Amino acid sequence: MPLLSVISDKPSSGKTGVAATVARNLAYSGQRIWLVRGESVGAGNAVADARWFGSLEFAPGSAATPVAANVIPTPSGDEIVVAELDQPLDRADASIFVARGLPSEERVAEIEPLAVAAVDVPSFVAKAAPDEIGGAPLFVIEEDRTLAGFSVSEAKAILQAETLVEGDGLDLTCDHLVIAPIGSDAGQPYLSRFESKAVVVRFDKTDQHLAALATEPACLILTGGRRPSDYLFDAASARGVPVLLSRTDTENTVIALEGIFDDTRFHGERKLERMSEILGSSGLVERVVAELGC
Repeated sequence: MPLLSVISDKPSSGKTGVAATVARNLAYSGQRIWLVRGESVGAGNAVADARWFGSLEFAPGSAATPVAANVIPTPSGDEIVVAELDQPLDRADASIFVARGLPSEERVAEIEPLAVAAVDVPSFVAKAAPDEIGGAPLFVIEEDRTLAGFSVSEAKAILQAETLVEGDGLDLTCDHLVIAPIGSDAGQPYLSRFESKAVVVRFDKTDQHLAALATEPACLILTGGRRPSDYLFDAASARGVPVLLSRTDTENTVIALEGIFDDTRFHGERKLERMSEILGSSGLVERVVAELGC
């Protein structure tokens, strides 16, 4: 059975999401999948991506650490290897080229991929996008709030925040970054408008903490660097909501997080489900199946 490579020229182009989604759809169609993240030169998310691949139930036995391209095993039996790589692999049976935005026709023609996936494309560009580029069919994935969402762990890293409550884990993703309003009475109706949100609120505003928790946030980010009321620990733990503590005030915490949506990792069930919805009706997986004969 075949080896499918998912490649891009630049980091953060979206190939992790495309690789995982194609692998999942193939697995759900009855194929046996081994998902692998190739080694990457320099700083990047290869280690974290591989760890996530290794945890995915639809691809049991997938490597949880990056693998050198030259030692990626040849598929055997009824297995399909889906490999996320930084460079084209000559021995791949087919490849998907992923770009953030529309790639150049010359580059696509040079690679000769089975298909091109253009990710994070503005709506007005997507409407005018061609069906093919550089001789390969083009699949456009428009800008999407869920796909751009940040994880609690990414917010923690940017802020160098302390974890006060682990909750259901720090890999939950947030589509919105919301500052709690001044009054708790207004807080709950206002915050309820946002799904999958991180709420930023000062450490000593216990009434606002409780109002925010009632709207089921993905996490609370407390500001001011001081310990909140003990009551918050019990309430957040009971709801499974992670709580972070930022060392700075609310204004500077929000400033530090301003660019968090610009370069987020693809991981987590919500992003995978959303990408599956988008690609599921695109015809990309069907093209892969036809090309690989599986």
